[in-house]
Amino acid sequence: MEVLVRRLMPGLALLAASTLAVAACGSSSTGGSGSGGSGPMNLGVIYPFTGANADQGAIGMAGCLTGVAAVNAAGGVQGRKFVCKSFDTKGDPADATSAANQMMASASPVMVIGASDDAVTTAPIVTAAGVPNFATIGDPHFDHQTNQYFYRITPSDALQGVALGYWAATHFKRPAAVFTSDLGAQTSVPPLRTKMTALGHKLVADVTLAPGQSSYRTEIAKIIAAKPDALVTEMDPQSAATFLSEYQQLAGHLPIILGTQRTSNSDWIQAVLGAIGQASYVKYVKAITPYVPPGGASHSVYHHWLMTTAGKVQNPAQYDQHPYAIADYDAINITALAMTEAHSTAPAAYNKFIVKVTAATPGAVQVHSYAEGLRALKAGKHIQYVGAGGTLAFNRYHSAERAFSYDNYDPANKSMNPVLVIPGSALNG
Repeated sequence: MEVLVRRLMPGLALLAASTLAVAACGSSSTGGSGSGGSGPMNLGVIYPFTGANADQGAIGMAGCLTGVAAVNAAGGVQGRKFVCKSFDTKGDPADATSAANQMMASASPVMVIGASDDAVTTAPIVTAAGVPNFATIGDPHFDHQTNQYFYRITPSDALQGVALGYWAATHFKRPAAVFTSDLGAQTSVPPLRTKMTALGHKLVADVTLAPGQSSYRTEIAKIIAAKPDALVTEMDPQSAATFLSEYQQLAGHLPIILGTQRTSNSDWIQAVLGAIGQASYVKYVKAITPYVPPGGASHSVYHHWLMTTAGKVQNPAQYDQHPYAIADYDAINITALAMTEAHSTAPAAYNKFIVKVTAATPGAVQVHSYAEGLRALKAGKHIQYVGAGGTLAFNRYHSAERAFSYDNYDPANKSMNPVLVIPGSALNG
């Protein structure tokens, strides 16, 4: 693998100017399942588990179960074990609100993981109770948020749009943009256009699709007429399968398909594989995703515990390089280490140690797992947790700055794997 750079320059994940509308109300939660005693501690996993985005729930649960396996095998935290508790938002704001309220009332979680657009609805409910919420949401709405209980562990869609624009402008002569109209897809579009313009390049076609249509022949004809050599895109699985199969039929071939992280999810891969065939998928489908360093001590630990979830997680190998599953795994390790450092499992007590155990402070010993960090803390050392997703130092907005990679499809493990890393200098400005 050609690796060009392993970290983005500081501050690159902060490209939008909006703030989180609802901050923590200041009330301190006793943490419910984490407020003493010897019983298990619940971790809330709040994602769509049904509906069009159900694959997000599978990803989140894979990350949670892997993290819990690693922490519990090391004895848990202060002798107490973690348990994953799932709550289904169904990808709908109203259902997400009900799910979040039910989770807080019935499970009393000591921390919560959740992503997608649902975090806009669910995170304020979680953090208002004084419970840390780790999210993989890319919405630029969170780029400058100041909620002390909210942590974003993957990059902003604003930066992903910049990465897409950089790659499209520097590797293709006639790129076109095709995004569905849903909010999750559209957050990458403005920075994509801005980066293309800044590099003196332009899109030969710029099309927005209504998701879930039975045919896109009219839109496809418009794009084909522009003669693109690449389609920069984010579409849901159903829309992508319909659009790309019709495009292949009408044009007789496909241009390069340059997708976002959505392109790497198993439901998208399965739907589009069935629509265009494996040969076309391997040849044409590429992705720009948050970078996951292959191999190394942290990833080796993650891989080991991921594979122990077989029977609970369908085809766990598909998540071996998945940045969002890895992010949730890292969040659980960070939580356990912060609790250990704080000598408390209460959210109000351990929350301030989340940043401390991930920061590159002078004299800190790098650790690559909860077990290794636990030993170091017991020995009186300062630690910096380096996750399976790489270095995860949180900035003042509680976003962990991450690099992006250019990915190809690997039929052997049925997932997108990084080929090279996009230089941070290419995304700066």
